[in-house]
Amino acid sequence: MSHYTVGYHDSLKIRHEICEYAADAYEAIQQSKEDVPALEGHPHFIDYCTNESALDYLQSKESML
Repeated sequence: MSHYTVGYHDSLKIRHEICEYAADAYEAIQQSKEDVPALEGHPHFIDYCTNESALDYLQSKESML
């Protein structure tokens, strides 16, 4: 499981983020729709899905240089 951050906005254009643990980005987005009921009816509110585990790995490698 990887750590994903799903960014979305609401009907007032206010930005929000939710963290999910999932096998892939698609699963993370599906879980975010279950956790945030407003996304179920408005999937176009989702702006991005970032794999934070991969970013953590890259940051640790950069610190080794």
